[in-house]
Amino acid sequence: MDSAPACFLPFAARDIDDPSLLSNKKQINESSESRRRCLELLRNSLKNLEGIEPCLDENFLLRFLRVSKFDVSKALQRQKKYHQQSDAILDAFKKCSSSLYKLRNLNHLWVSPYRLKDNSALIIGLNREVDYRKFTFAERFYLEIIGLNELLDNPLNQICGMTLIMDLEGFGIPGLRACTLGWLNFFVDLMLNAFPCRVKAVHVVNAPLLFNSVYKIGYPFLSKKIQNRIIFHSNKDEWKSLHQSIPADVLPEQYSGKIKNEALINGLENREELDKKFRNLLVFGCSKTKQRRHSVLKKLIRSSE
Repeated sequence: MDSAPACFLPFAARDIDDPSLLSNKKQINESSESRRRCLELLRNSLKNLEGIEPCLDENFLLRFLRVSKFDVSKALQRQKKYHQQSDAILDAFKKCSSSLYKLRNLNHLWVSPYRLKDNSALIIGLNREVDYRKFTFAERFYLEIIGLNELLDNPLNQICGMTLIMDLEGFGIPGLRACTLGWLNFFVDLMLNAFPCRVKAVHVVNAPLLFNSVYKIGYPFLSKKIQNRIIFHSNKDEWKSLHQSIPADVLPEQYSGKIKNEALINGLENREELDKKFRNLLVFGCSKTKQRRHSVLKKLIRSSE
């Protein structure tokens, strides 16, 4: 692994009692007392929900409490929305007939081995790795969802959030056709209102003019806060503008950073296990559609050929 200054935590770090996390926990109102109290309140509230069978796993509940800054009411509404979306997620992906084995060459989600100064994880999405002549947007999105679910298993990512780099090199007509209005609406609603993910910033690089048409469609659906967190960068200044937001110490060489490209972590490694974990969460949801969910789950992307 490339060396980096000691001020950058490794991505693999999981100790929430690390002194460098004090400010992060303060920002989201987290303490041992707030965890204990809010977990109890949220768990009891979920048990009293009518028509929903919720997941009550502590790590899972903390995802929603942390993204809601330990506001139990907001955490409850987000988790309720998440479970209600289980059926929509299954409907969206039930036409994915490819096996994970056939999608083995779709490796477009990468992670820096070091975190940023605010301790957020640096996630890099490489559009050029996606060939829409071979893969559908649904298949790409499904892999991203199971990868994101795995990232959220780490409590540091729940507390400190994630900083994203969207590298749109190679985005063309096939990509434009794949990113339909329906998919964009579904993606935005799921990410903003249901998934327990703290996105600190989105840095868009290598964006072609064609992408503007897609961005303009999705832009009105974004909150003002999210709009302000999306930043475009040009490579004409040798990535100096990007380095003003993300230190070169944690960036790969392709963005004039100090991390070797081969040192990046594959966010979709062991995807069979990632798939299994996500399926286990989709078991929870609306009581009246339980049998239907179980039936559709069997028809989703399979782990074998």
